[in-house]
Amino acid sequence: MNSVADTGLGFSGAPENPEGSLFIDGAFAVAEGDLIAGSNPADGSEGFSYPAATAEDVEKAVSAARRAFDEAWSETSPGLRKRQLGNFASAILDNGDLLAAFDSCDTGKPIAMALGEVSVAAGFIRYYAEAIDKINMGEVPATGAGMTEIQHLRPRGVVAAVVPWNFPLINACLKLGPALAAGNTCIVKPAEISPRSALLLAKIACEAGLPPGAFNVLAGDATTGSELVGHPGVDMVTFTGSTATGKKVLTQLGATTIKPLLLECGGKSPEIIFEDAVNIGIPAIAAGLVAGAFWNQGQVCVARSRILVQESLYLQLREAIVAEAQKIQPGHPQDKNTTFGPMACASQYARVIEYIDRGVEEGAELLLDGRSPEGFDAGYFIGPTIFGGVDPHGCLAQDEIFGPVIVLMPFSDEAEALALANDTDYGLAATVWTRDLAKSQRMARHINAGKIRLVSTAAGAEPAGFNHSAEPCGQSGFGVEGGLEGMRSYLRRQSVEHIYG
Repeated sequence: MNSVADTGLGFSGAPENPEGSLFIDGAFAVAEGDLIAGSNPADGSEGFSYPAATAEDVEKAVSAARRAFDEAWSETSPGLRKRQLGNFASAILDNGDLLAAFDSCDTGKPIAMALGEVSVAAGFIRYYAEAIDKINMGEVPATGAGMTEIQHLRPRGVVAAVVPWNFPLINACLKLGPALAAGNTCIVKPAEISPRSALLLAKIACEAGLPPGAFNVLAGDATTGSELVGHPGVDMVTFTGSTATGKKVLTQLGATTIKPLLLECGGKSPEIIFEDAVNIGIPAIAAGLVAGAFWNQGQVCVARSRILVQESLYLQLREAIVAEAQKIQPGHPQDKNTTFGPMACASQYARVIEYIDRGVEEGAELLLDGRSPEGFDAGYFIGPTIFGGVDPHGCLAQDEIFGPVIVLMPFSDEAEALALANDTDYGLAATVWTRDLAKSQRMARHINAGKIRLVSTAAGAEPAGFNHSAEPCGQSGFGVEGGLEGMRSYLRRQSVEHIYG
């Protein structure tokens, strides 16, 4: 395995590429599809390029996963499966420098952030390894004398996992952990621009003891993903990505086959600040809002990018938010001191710039302009951008921009705040700042979102961590990820009746 030097930068030079763009049945291979040309988000230069997986490659991966499921992994004892996944988690940490280097180079993620995400990814694998002997895999319901019914939870089979580029390693492990722990085998299709950490991850898993074929990777484009999703040998699909692509997955499955589907798609999450929250402190509130909106350069599905402020606080908080955002300085993603890097690719850069331009053209008040940040003539850099005076029904307030752009909107009372919060097709997350317990519970009850945070103090607290689970609503998808319920998503219920009287 390659390691990454700890220099003034996060690492020295570009990391060595994986041995192929496929990992099937325990070995690297080279696909024969069209060449996918990558670019370096930091300067626009040539990045990792590779041939896309073909329909034949998909067939090989599905066959390998099916064989591993039937002959090995689904029959592996719970204790052995737990130990092997535990070894896998440890090996992720051992190879963390290179995994982080791949994600940083491929997506422009600051190396310090990428290194931190390694422990989160390993944590998902370890959490679900530990869950294997702590979750009951069946129930015995009440029956009459002479009969026993056992309701088993069985693995679904071959799982196709399509993961996005914003958190390549974490998203892969969020799906691999519960799927493998449940006894399924997996084929991961990473995002087109960020395949390298998934390819290395598969090699790590195999070296940690997982049987060949239990975890396969197909690097490729949308055609590769479509071939995998629609393959009749795939028993379940789990997808994280845009709502537009999620709809295509739904359409394809509805037209070709029937199989379980877990979807986590886009979001346009609100952050609501009531006037009674002023006692928390304006600087503390502003710091929290800016951190939540601009984390990972705003390339986060749950980013709270719609900030709704009660009128009496609006001007004061608006000024504090702009001042806080101005403290953020973009930097080279491989510099270990950088906290804010470029957009992940040229197309995402163009998309965000287009939305900023449209906002200006439509008359929104540009309070902070992140276009062309000083010192970055090359690469895909956009600094924090803030709009006020936004039409609640316009594109800035309604569309998922997936970049460092937030909109500020005032509201008069609780009813208007709730109406604005729910004025979206999405339903991923929301945050409410208030010290009024009754108000916070009313808002939580009526906001349409899978994850709601109620904030009444600036003090931090330890969250639920890997035991956190939630289900999105609206156009943000469906299905539970995280926690023990997330593992049950990858299991099917089978009833066995025994008549013996």
